[in-house]
Amino acid sequence: MEESKSTLSFIGIGLGSIALLLAIVHFWAGPFSPQPTLEQTVAEKAVSIKQATIAALKGKEAPAPQSQPIDTDQIISIGTAVLGGLAIILGVIGFAKKEPMRVAGGAAVLGGSAIAFQFAVIALGAIVLAILVVAVLSQIGIG
Repeated sequence: MEESKSTLSFIGIGLGSIALLLAIVHFWAGPFSPQPTLEQTVAEKAVSIKQATIAALKGKEAPAPQSQPIDTDQIISIGTAVLGGLAIILGVIGFAKKEPMRVAGGAAVLGGSAIAFQFAVIALGAIVLAILVVAVLSQIGIG
């Protein structure tokens, strides 16, 4: 009887579990789309920063960044965020409907963990990339 009362929260636990598993698999097994090498990425960022700096000093407008098509990795990241968000929402709705706190909280925690895992990975990557770009810029005499 208790399980049928907690339907939304149990669905949230399922979605949150899938989201967290998807985030972890993507981190360990990915990327699934072809990625530029670290050297190419750092070089492109360094050149872009140099060109934007020169354009700003000359009073010109910096070129607009080019949009790129969505690849498999972006679809997985978006899917993970959507599933995690749905798990949180279902957990909150379950809590509001007075479903057991352990079930509703589990859904919210799993969804939040999936989203937080993605943010942590992105933050770590951004920090490493920033350090490498600064190192390259200082080597070519801009920093």
